[in-house]
Amino acid sequence: MIARMLFSRAFLTRARIQQLWYVPLLTVALGLMMVRMLVMARVLRVQEFALFSGAVLVSSTFCMLGCLGMQSMLQREWPVNLLRGQERRGLVLAAQCNVVALGCAVILLLMTVTGASFAGLPPVLLAFGILHGFSQQVFLIATVESRSRGDVVRFARDNLIRAGGALAFGTAAALITGMTLWVLAVEAVISMILAYRYFSRAARIALLELPRVYFLAVRSLRRVRWRSALALMAVSVLSFISINADRWFAAETLEAASFAQYAFAWIVLIVAQGMQAVGNAAVFPMLARRFAGGGCRAAFRLCLALSLAVLAGGSICSILVWEVASIAVPHWFPDYEPAIGLLPLFLAIGVLRLSDFWSSYLLVIGREAWLLVANIAVLIAASALWAAIVRPWNTSERMNDIALLALAFSLFSYAMTAGMASRSRLGRNADS
Repeated sequence: MIARMLFSRAFLTRARIQQLWYVPLLTVALGLMMVRMLVMARVLRVQEFALFSGAVLVSSTFCMLGCLGMQSMLQREWPVNLLRGQERRGLVLAAQCNVVALGCAVILLLMTVTGASFAGLPPVLLAFGILHGFSQQVFLIATVESRSRGDVVRFARDNLIRAGGALAFGTAAALITGMTLWVLAVEAVISMILAYRYFSRAARIALLELPRVYFLAVRSLRRVRWRSALALMAVSVLSFISINADRWFAAETLEAASFAQYAFAWIVLIVAQGMQAVGNAAVFPMLARRFAGGGCRAAFRLCLALSLAVLAGGSICSILVWEVASIAVPHWFPDYEPAIGLLPLFLAIGVLRLSDFWSSYLLVIGREAWLLVANIAVLIAASALWAAIVRPWNTSERMNDIALLALAFSLFSYAMTAGMASRSRLGRNADS
């Protein structure tokens, strides 16, 4: 059934076949981002790589805020605005996301002035991690426009340019200075320049000038549906916790060298989550259009086909990755050889996260409340199961024990969201 649906004439239209070019482009972009992490592990000292990993964790944590939920709202509404010919509305909402992101960054930067420190980072590096996260957030907002138009090839090309720039100039900064701070600064500048370029392009398409866009954004900020946005943010925060709780736990409890090794193995999950985010960039608007045209059942069938196809393909690829890594890591990264023991767990987690499109489906059909309940249940159940098995209060923290926490979160999350998606399909008002 899955193969018949994926390769049916209705599914593979000419336009969609042309857009399939985004797959190799995004694959190369993701490959460059993985190479970037490996290069940093190779070039930077172990202690400095631990700081770099901690700063990247702070950066992704900032992006988790999603402009207080407005980015999720933007992803859901901009495709609909474009289908209805409402060019200005989506662009103004995107500008509002940028304004809110800037406000969040300023508030967090003021906290670093007080000497706040997290994940073993000094205040200066914490501040640069926040700025790095802000630049990533603005870049993601700017690329929502191409995704909303269904132009995933342009989206892939934009990401490829950023990945290439971050690898080239970030590596140069690491080689010249050997310091995390300069690597973060260079990557942030690249993301900001590209974000400005892409957002300006979106404004030109809408026949608006950027100052006018931001004037409208600020003037109408009070009319934002904050209740819906904050509900989406709550979903994002809980989801982020389930995905990154183990990394925060490792950053706070492990010694610098052990955290560096844990972060090195975590590169597998960074790549998997990057691939999932990139794939979801195309899947989310696709599900939104399928839901608009055929209701819950049509969107559910598409989500099921894609999820199972990626689950099967990812399982096969993970075996190949394990074979290559077990040979390459001792040869090229001898300081990180203890991380090999974590790879089987992280590969299994990566496949689960890569194939999980159920959260996107629930957001598309407007079930944010269900998703919020699911995430709360996952956090409670997975944490309780992990604590009962590992008993962290009786033993010192080990890398394998912390990795088991990530596996528990991923298993429970996939099962819970898939079950709720299936329930929504069978609901009385499924197609209403």
